Amino acid sequence: MPKDSRPRRLLALATDNWLARGYLGVCAASLGAAFLFPESLFASAHLLLTAPLSTMVMVLPFGPGTEGGGPAQTLALAFSAGWLLLSALVNAAAVGALSRHIRDSRAARHA
Repeated sequence: MPKDSRPRRLLALATDNWLARGYLGVCAASLGAAFLFPESLFASAHLLLTAPLSTMVMVLPFGPGTEGGGPAQTLALAFSAGWLLLSALVNAAAVGALSRHIRDSRAARHA
């Protein structure tokens, strides 16, 4: 049987328990709220939910030249969306790994 690849293991950690799935659901709801209500206080909540990895994209030079709506803005939005998704998956995998560790340590303690 072939060994699982790293992306597959990361995805399994991010989706194999309810806590990690709940985190991804909250991230998706936050992103949906940002699109529906861009002027609300929660418009940037998805950045806080996926921090610290998502905040690294703030230092990239996507400002000048991308406000015209051309291909540069499309590329900047696509990159930002991809980075946000990757940040959410990494954080969900961390939550899943922590949840699995706690569950396994409790099972070992009670065995």
